[in-house]
Amino acid sequence: MNPSPSTQKFTTGPTSGTGLSVEIRRFSAGMRVITALLCTVLFFSTENNIDARVLAVLLVYGLWSAWLLWVEASGRGLRSALWSYWIDVAWSLMLMKLWSAGALLMLITLVQPVVLASIGYGITQGLLLSALATSGLIAYNGSDLMSGPSLGWHRHIQIMIMLALAPSAALIARPMGIRFRWSTLLSQLEAQLDPRHGLNPICAELVERLRGATQANVVALVLPSSQGAPAMIASREDGSFRANAEVHARLEALLAQMPACTVSYVRRPWWDPRPSTRLHADLPLPAGLSTPLAELALTLDVRCLHALSLTRYAHQHGHIVVGYSSQRGAVYDVSALADVVPELLRVVEQAALVDQLQEESAGHERARIGRDLHDSAIQPYLGLKYAVESVALRIPRDNPARAEIDSLAELVNGEVAALRELISGLRTGNDQGDNALVPAVRRQVRRFSVLFGIDIVLECPDKLPTTRVMASSLFHLVNEVLNNIRKHTAARHIWITLSLQASMIKLVVRDDAGSLRGHPADDFRPASLSERVAELNGTLHIGRPDGLNTELVIQIPL
Repeated sequence: MNPSPSTQKFTTGPTSGTGLSVEIRRFSAGMRVITALLCTVLFFSTENNIDARVLAVLLVYGLWSAWLLWVEASGRGLRSALWSYWIDVAWSLMLMKLWSAGALLMLITLVQPVVLASIGYGITQGLLLSALATSGLIAYNGSDLMSGPSLGWHRHIQIMIMLALAPSAALIARPMGIRFRWSTLLSQLEAQLDPRHGLNPICAELVERLRGATQANVVALVLPSSQGAPAMIASREDGSFRANAEVHARLEALLAQMPACTVSYVRRPWWDPRPSTRLHADLPLPAGLSTPLAELALTLDVRCLHALSLTRYAHQHGHIVVGYSSQRGAVYDVSALADVVPELLRVVEQAALVDQLQEESAGHERARIGRDLHDSAIQPYLGLKYAVESVALRIPRDNPARAEIDSLAELVNGEVAALRELISGLRTGNDQGDNALVPAVRRQVRRFSVLFGIDIVLECPDKLPTTRVMASSLFHLVNEVLNNIRKHTAARHIWITLSLQASMIKLVVRDDAGSLRGHPADDFRPASLSERVAELNGTLHIGRPDGLNTELVIQIPL
């Protein structure tokens, strides 16, 4: 699998905190104000002797929470407000230490910031915040913990529940946080991925975003090859690239054996008794499913993978495969990704529809241009053809000029046939680029040799599959090289080799100008030729292997 230049990489995703949405931040700011007011009312209703320190802490926190609510309501809030939840926890612990009568109430206020931090910024931030809360609770109950056996069993249970409250809240909020961040990522994808860019760019960017979101080693989006759709792969080493036809067919054959649900597979050592395959649905496990999954993991070079079916209206449209080099991928991550798969499929279908509409529009335009060319451009060539044939008929066959006229007639007939082939392709919309390069180069070499009297030896396969665009570009390269040799050298013989080597088209052109002159030809590197090669992401090398004659080597990746 040869990677093409990767698209822009993204690393923000569900495994790293992206922050809460504007709506949730405003809700959190409102709850913070309500908590401050409630604690203040309870303080005045339960305390006869007002503690100035507690009152000061309550008033400062109340003013601060009101300011945060105003900032969020006015749309001036920052995207990341994690620091505010650390202040919430610190305030609860401080008030718990100063206000003994409201200690249990302050225990409840620790839950909200831990939960919201876990949802918006990831389980790591939630656990760090819960560690601060637990440390404060240990400090608050330090004297009771030092009492040991003298403390009653009910007090021991109460303290254990208090210490486990914050970490438990963070862990319980984890599934909600994962789903929230996948929902956020989906919203970003819908806003940033423009279907007008076409199916291939959309798929390339999509797999790269998913790989960053899942922190996976490999993410593959395998769409039906029968519809001309790609199999796009993103890896940490190579970025995103389109798999070649052989790899695409192999992936499709393996995924065709998957059931219409999410499947997880882990390659386990022989001594591990746990099952290697799991279905994320209430379905019986098909017999022999582990074999294609193991081959799929081997193909993608991963140890653990999750295969998600792109299904709509009971019809399968492809698969998304997420692979890890180690055993990773919790149930929550997989199920959350499965929930957004239908929306991801919708994005892909929109891009495919745009490609289809563009192709249909281009087909209509090609047909129109073909009709115009048939009515206008081909007529002068037909007139020239008939005129040359008429002149040939008036010249006796034993006349030396007859051979040249016959060669000219053959050349004109060849050009008319080539023009008719091109117009036919335009009118029918049939892309005949699979083997258009070799016949075109042979015609051009024969015509060039006849017109300029230069002996040309062409070595090339009978078929060299390329696209129409690639064939046209390479044809212009060959034509420009021949014209440069004719204009700037005295060469009488040219050797051209056109071949396909390791997914690269290699063009080698050598002349005998140096041998004729007795010394090397002057250095010459045409700028236009270099620009054409650069546009095709190819390489151009001009050298003299024998010290005299010039050899030009062009390599173009398919």
